[in-house]
Amino acid sequence: MKRFSLTTIVGSLVLVLLYLPISVAVAGAFNADETLSGWGGLTLQWFAEVAANERVLRDFRLSMAIAVVATGISLLIAVATGVATRHMSTRTKAWIEMSTLVRIVLPEVVIAVGLFLLTRMLHLSLGFTAIVIGHVVFLSAYATVIVQARFAALTNVLEEAAADLGASPWRTFWRVTMPGLVPAVIVAALLSFTFSFDNVVTSIFLGGANAETLPVLIMGLVRIRVSPFVNAIAVAVMAINLVALAIVAFSSSVRSVAGMADSATQTASADKD
Repeated sequence: MKRFSLTTIVGSLVLVLLYLPISVAVAGAFNADETLSGWGGLTLQWFAEVAANERVLRDFRLSMAIAVVATGISLLIAVATGVATRHMSTRTKAWIEMSTLVRIVLPEVVIAVGLFLLTRMLHLSLGFTAIVIGHVVFLSAYATVIVQARFAALTNVLEEAAADLGASPWRTFWRVTMPGLVPAVIVAALLSFTFSFDNVVTSIFLGGANAETLPVLIMGLVRIRVSPFVNAIAVAVMAINLVALAIVAFSSSVRSVAGMADSATQTASADKD
């Protein structure tokens, strides 16, 4: 009994430490007291100011554009890598997997600094394109791991059957292979979008003076002064991430239900036979 109580207490403390900062940020966004020195009442004033602030809206649009473009390119790389590695030798496949994991293991700041120095050496301009390239470098690694895990669960039986029936490789991919990859692609897309939209390190190094993303703006405002206005921006970003997480959870649950239905159908067919 004592052991259970101790476990419960420790678990509760951990949950409090994890979610207390989030709760404070959310409460501050609705606090009418501009100094956040106390509770001044409930208000939506700060969200209205965020919605009317041109700089916030500009940075939001830039962050959305970067996230969408970087996610799309990362998905193309992930799917292409998954298709290519299925027909490669074991040694080549292992080398590609290792190079993918290196991009995940390396600290993001190391990759960002390397890309920044590369742009300086090649006399390339910083901004939107540089940020997208920087995001793709690490986003494509995460997307590749997710998509390749799905590829590993697929068999070549249906593809071979389609080829025997005269389907071209391109038609086989879109009609047979791609439908099986859709759940993994959705998860990879949403996670990549979230990582890109929230990114600070790479965006700071490669953004330059003319490309300020929303997370970079938040960090700059916090350095000056913590205010309900900053909290409102943070809560808005949090809401976007929660929507993406909800979509991931929903797609995963739908996939699980579909898998259970297929298993039940196959079992029923086997019983009839």
